[in-house]
Amino acid sequence: MTALSPSSFRGMNAAKILAALGAVTVAVALLTPEAPGSSEGGRSAFSTGPGGVGIAFELAKRTGWLAERRIDSLPEVARDTVVHMVIAPRMALGAHEVRRLLDNVRRGGALVFTLDGADELADSIGVDQGRPSRFLEDFRDAKCPAEQSLRARALVALPPEVRGIVWKKPRPAGATTVVHSDRRLGAPLAVAEGFPLGRGRVVVVSTSAIFANDAVRTCEWGADVAVARILEYVRSSERGETRIVFDEYHHGFGAHPGTVSAIGRYLGGTASGHFVTQAMVAGLLLLLSAAPRPVVPRDPERIARRSPLDHADALGHAYADVGATRTAAQRLVSGLRRRAGRTVPVGAGADDDVFFDGVAMRQPSLAPQLAVIRRALREPIPDAELIAVGDAVRAVEQQLMSPPQRTQ
Repeated sequence: MTALSPSSFRGMNAAKILAALGAVTVAVALLTPEAPGSSEGGRSAFSTGPGGVGIAFELAKRTGWLAERRIDSLPEVARDTVVHMVIAPRMALGAHEVRRLLDNVRRGGALVFTLDGADELADSIGVDQGRPSRFLEDFRDAKCPAEQSLRARALVALPPEVRGIVWKKPRPAGATTVVHSDRRLGAPLAVAEGFPLGRGRVVVVSTSAIFANDAVRTCEWGADVAVARILEYVRSSERGETRIVFDEYHHGFGAHPGTVSAIGRYLGGTASGHFVTQAMVAGLLLLLSAAPRPVVPRDPERIARRSPLDHADALGHAYADVGATRTAAQRLVSGLRRRAGRTVPVGAGADDDVFFDGVAMRQPSLAPQLAVIRRALREPIPDAELIAVGDAVRAVEQQLMSPPQRTQ
């Protein structure tokens, strides 16, 4: 195996190397699939860490709910009405997902969502976070067991910081405060607001910290009671089996479209994407038109043809030079028969004498003109008499082409 000499790299420069590296980077970015979501951290029902909501999921199961974790996107057509739990999603909800969630409520389902993360739902309903408050209503409940007191826990564990709810639109009719802050700290704040929507109910929760495992497992903080009240508010007595579905799809679980699919949806489903597609196609066509071609195109050879008037003038001069009065008269008669021959009852292959006999039988008044034309066909005539031949041909054509006169 021979070693590469310095001359082997003469054809390579910095620009080519950078272009190659850029192409490799783009290919890797487009073809590498997105990694699935992690089960650690976040407000995921799969997570048993301090920030997860696995305890809230188990609490729903133990209080009679048919609890499920959804790792797929919302279907276009729902099978039945359920209670959807959207707790601090890490991924933004699309407009179609917001519409499907609210349609499920209107049909008799329910929806529980938190204001931290579900901005699309908050904007659709018209709510926002208000001023903060440290404690929930049942903070430091004396009924809690002594072994679960705050003194038995680590000093770094802090109660969930909650916030009030502010309505940017008129408060819905029938709305009620499901969970509020501690009354001992002054005027209580509405931490969770519930209201009817169609045949179902919606609960707006100011912060997802209420559902966190670290908050629910501590009795004295009152988060467990708050979660139980929220679940009880959205429970429907009309359904025999109440299903509650925790949204895990927007925490990164399940199959998510990769970069190529996202680019395809943008280029094919948005107005700006259509413009970008058209611009790329136009640029590609421009590039192909300016690119060097393996076969050099040749301009087609064009033969300049003379005008018919030039031909007529040249023929006229040629006939005049040789005194071809019979040929000129024959051309005039050919044109007459081509234009008016169908008005004379003779065959198309008959000679000129037969044709003129038919004309004479139909129009006896044309006998002088026919005599001038026949003489020009039989024998040469002076050039000055060609004008008379042309006038005779014109008179015969006008007479043949004129409509017959009606007798009174």
